[in-house]
Amino acid sequence: MTISRADIVLVYDPRFSGGTATAMLADARAFHGSGATVGLLPVTSGFFTGDGDRPNAAVLELADLQGFELLKPGTRVIADTVFFHHPLTFFHKVAESAEIRAETSVLVAHHPPFRGDGSLEYDPIATTRTIRRAFGTSPMWAPVSGVIRQHLRSFLPFLRLTGSDWVNAFDAGDWAPRRQVFDGPVATVGRHSREDVLKWPDRAADVMASVAPPGPGWHTRVMGCPVQALEAAGVDPGGWEIVPFNGEPVDRFLDSLDVFSYFHSDRWIEAFGRTVLEAMLMERSCILDHRLRETFGPLAQYAAPAQVPDLLNALRNDPAGTRSRCAEIRQTVADRYASAAIPDRLRALQRDPGTSRRDGPVQASPLVTLRKLAGLARREYRAARETEDGTAQ
Repeated sequence: MTISRADIVLVYDPRFSGGTATAMLADARAFHGSGATVGLLPVTSGFFTGDGDRPNAAVLELADLQGFELLKPGTRVIADTVFFHHPLTFFHKVAESAEIRAETSVLVAHHPPFRGDGSLEYDPIATTRTIRRAFGTSPMWAPVSGVIRQHLRSFLPFLRLTGSDWVNAFDAGDWAPRRQVFDGPVATVGRHSREDVLKWPDRAADVMASVAPPGPGWHTRVMGCPVQALEAAGVDPGGWEIVPFNGEPVDRFLDSLDVFSYFHSDRWIEAFGRTVLEAMLMERSCILDHRLRETFGPLAQYAAPAQVPDLLNALRNDPAGTRSRCAEIRQTVADRYASAAIPDRLRALQRDPGTSRRDGPVQASPLVTLRKLAGLARREYRAARETEDGTAQ
């Protein structure tokens, strides 16, 4: 058996895109920048079933950089710390396995187990069991936000949670605004996200109120828009400028906006909201869904979609005040989420014994959680039977 040694090992499916991939890349570069050797163990998860699910090019490129070693399945790996990325990767099982011996083992929870409708999308207890079987280690769970921590508390004492959230990190130097907001005759409101209808409000009127021009002298610009799904729901995006997902560098896109407005479906729970912090680092005001208040607190304004037009005009009517607040918020975000802090955060994580105590708010009571687990098990069983029947035919 091949034996490899690394300071840090990352286990991940390279087909994840969006915030999960970006957050992992930021961590990997910060680990490398601190002098750590990084082992990369890509896996193939049953979570991805479509032919259109392609590996993230930036994630693949890590293996070509000095200081990163691509590990082979079946390898015996000795590491100080191993990070498993995204619970859905492992809940749906992976094709590869390895023997990992690490002082600290962590699963970074980029996604909540409960959906917006209260049903479960994955079982954290089963996910831990799958990782133990495939890799020989039982990780602590490191939520990326307080929202996910509240969800995961519902499964205690059958999990161990890290004492602190493993929040997304940013190199503020990569996010430098090139222009001030409201510097011309036309102001632009917009947003960016994956082309997923769940990333948008459910009602056509709410979609239009949240990003449509609130009057003359306004323009709408969005990057990543499920046009057909929104049109089927009654939305008219005819006057919007629509950029394909990742059609522009994110910083350049955000620099073209004056206000970032983000609202999502009632069926969606925003795990963290990396796109929001990117907008803040680009000194753009953020008008957000009330449900994001727990994550961003005083860094944003919160509203119902119908209130957005008035807020947009109020921001435009006070350009000096808006610019000043945006500059202050950028500094707060740069300090709180700095990539430079990752080495210190890693050392704290390596000393963290974890906790299984149900201290703090939970998403669901033990009885409700048990019912949801049973419901998820029934859905998974039916899906497996349907797959078997289809294969047999």
